[in-house]
Amino acid sequence: DRQCQLFIVFAAVLIAAGGTLIPSMLRSSVRAVLAETRSFMSSSREPTGVSVCYITVPNSEEADKLAGKLVESKLAACVNVIPGIQSVYTWQGKVEKDNELLLMVKTRSTLTQRLSTFVKEHHPYDVPEVICADITDGLPDYLKWVKE
Repeated sequence: DRQCQLFIVFAAVLIAAGGTLIPSMLRSSVRAVLAETRSFMSSSREPTGVSVCYITVPNSEEADKLAGKLVESKLAACVNVIPGIQSVYTWQGKVEKDNELLLMVKTRSTLTQRLSTFVKEHHPYDVPEVICADITDGLPDYLKWVKE
């Protein structure tokens, strides 16, 4: 990725210099590569309409219960339950360390606010962790399935 960025800068400098630094027959090739690279880089950053949300839970019972409710209520297409994480955080002025599970929730981006509210209402923590991010790339058939 860094090499690609350096190439783009180098090519832009060569073209900005009027192309005098490279033979004329290469100018069109450099411009074509530069345009293709810009197109690829910008298209890979566009939202797909799918988001992933991360939610920590204290145990497998809570994980199964919350994951099931999210899928049944159509707020999630899929929830992966990832065991064996350890969280270190400050709570009420004290450093805490807990073993938890992580729910990786795939959902439509339009549902993340409703999902957050739902988690707040059904989660055992006073302040549950709900962090969502837009998915900018993925297997098109999978992304389509999540949005259905």
